Amino acid sequence: MAQDDFGRRREDWVIEDSPLLLGIVMPDLRLSNCNRTWETLLGYPRNLLLGKQFTRIIDPSEQAAALALINTRDTRRIEFSLRCSDGSYRCFEWDRRPARETEGAFIRGTDITERKKMETTQNLRRYMQQRKAERSSG
Repeated sequence: MAQDDFGRRREDWVIEDSPLLLGIVMPDLRLSNCNRTWETLLGYPRNLLLGKQFTRIIDPSEQAAALALINTRDTRRIEFSLRCSDGSYRCFEWDRRPARETEGAFIRGTDITERKKMETTQNLRRYMQQRKAERSSG
């Protein structure tokens, strides 16, 4: 297996430095593995995430979506937000691939926070334009 100058496998380097949140969630919802991007995007040291319930950093109003991601064999993408260490939330689009029964699921989260902000801004502009048009015609 090819290694870089620091003795790591190149595959490990690609996983660690991916812009995606990559991890393994166990059937009991513990996060058993995660790449460095979790620390970078969310601000938590990895040791505070590993072995802990994944659901403790999920937006409480989106717990059902997160549980659907983890507890089904469905491979559709699901959106839900994670709480950052500063108390803010980032929105992610998630997909999963099953591992062996006792190994949980491989999960992948793509940060869509900026896209969601743009969509919200566009929706608000449309609403404001519609309200303005209604007032001027009435």
